[in-house]
Amino acid sequence: MEKNRPVGVFDSGVGGLSVLRALEQRLPGENYLYFGDTARAPYGDRSAEEIRRFNLEIVNWLIAQDCKMLLVACNTSTVFGLDAIKTAVSIPVFGMMEAILAGTFGKGTETVGTVGFIATKGTVESGAYQKAFTYAAPKNEFYALACPDFVPLVERGLLEGVEVDQAIRQYLQPLQEKKIYTLILGCTHYPFLAPAISSFLGPDVRLVDPADSLAALVEGHLRDNDLLSDNAENHRGSRVFYCSGDVLRFQSAGQIMLSHKMEDVRRKVF
Repeated sequence: MEKNRPVGVFDSGVGGLSVLRALEQRLPGENYLYFGDTARAPYGDRSAEEIRRFNLEIVNWLIAQDCKMLLVACNTSTVFGLDAIKTAVSIPVFGMMEAILAGTFGKGTETVGTVGFIATKGTVESGAYQKAFTYAAPKNEFYALACPDFVPLVERGLLEGVEVDQAIRQYLQPLQEKKIYTLILGCTHYPFLAPAISSFLGPDVRLVDPADSLAALVEGHLRDNDLLSDNAENHRGSRVFYCSGDVLRFQSAGQIMLSHKMEDVRRKVF
């Protein structure tokens, strides 16, 4: 049946598993197909043309797997590839921009202060999020930082320890000096570092994980369009994982992220 087709989720690597984790918590009965482009990660230092080409290759393949919806679980791809993806497909597509705005400013904000935004170099240099933030909450100041070493740490399954603490201190010291009240995690890899980031910045800084907001948007769309899986109320749906690089490395890191076994992991090379 159409409603039992999988939800396709893709990212440059294991980072998009933060989105899948949120989806599993909210919609455990859905069937999911996840692709991590680990062989070509990270996307943050890639050109816009490369990212769009990679995205369309992945999307065309996911469409061939009969997905009912696509989630671009990568902020860099959202900035550079989302428009091209939406033009190329006929099924619903969600990216991270809408989720971040909903999670940070969805209920409006009267707070005046500094909001921090951390992401890959490509996402920050695009200026797309800063423009959207300024429009959504003009009373706030926005301070964006590129944190290029965070993605490789997560891809290696390193979520805590000396190396992680050193990287966080190196990149996030300016945020302490800015006295931010909210930090937006503008890369789907970064929520896996949230405990270490929160420990460094302190309890008064709210961390925004856009995965939760994206999962809520997906649930709303599926309910409104009568596309929830028949398993939604009774059983756990299927999970199939693909990556373009080393399967064992992807599986090892991914199981740390999801806190459960990734039993069906396959390799797909473009």
